[in-house]
Amino acid sequence: MNYRKAMFSDIDDISYLVTNLLGTCNINKNNISVSKIDILNNNKKEIIKDINNYYVCEINNHIVGACGISNIKKDNAYNINLGKYREILYLVVDDNYQKQGIGTKLLQLCCDNIKDKIIYEAWGDGKEVNSKYLLEKCNFELLKNLGDTYYKDKGYCSYCVNRNKKCNTCKAELWIKK
Repeated sequence: MNYRKAMFSDIDDISYLVTNLLGTCNINKNNISVSKIDILNNNKKEIIKDINNYYVCEINNHIVGACGISNIKKDNAYNINLGKYREILYLVVDDNYQKQGIGTKLLQLCCDNIKDKIIYEAWGDGKEVNSKYLLEKCNFELLKNLGDTYYKDKGYCSYCVNRNKKCNTCKAELWIKK
């Protein structure tokens, strides 16, 4: 396994991972039918903005994981006055390589030497968010439970990778590392 800073030439591979594993919530919600190509292209635009803040994991010259962190933000996100903070943009690991510590290492690389608060919006369609144990391992703490209908209420379901499922709930939580 090789961990390194992402390069501009990695954008297609990172976008493909994000699209297949997460979908996206960033596409214009007025567009009723969203194709996978639209989601992929939108993810590319989002990742290009912060490509210098991404790390990747390669195995045999193939990117199997990626994680990014935003530049400093300052707003009243999530109706919580956080002051200055950064946000984990995407954390994705190919299904075939999960549970091998790749996500943990990528998250740690993004958080290393960051003095600002870091937030992570976690989601899951089970009893707990998908990344709960990874976040705890990396010293994140639960800041706010956003509820089981947060994404549905915001109109994100049609952009989700699970958009063809009939999900009843989609747990959303906000985690913080101080």
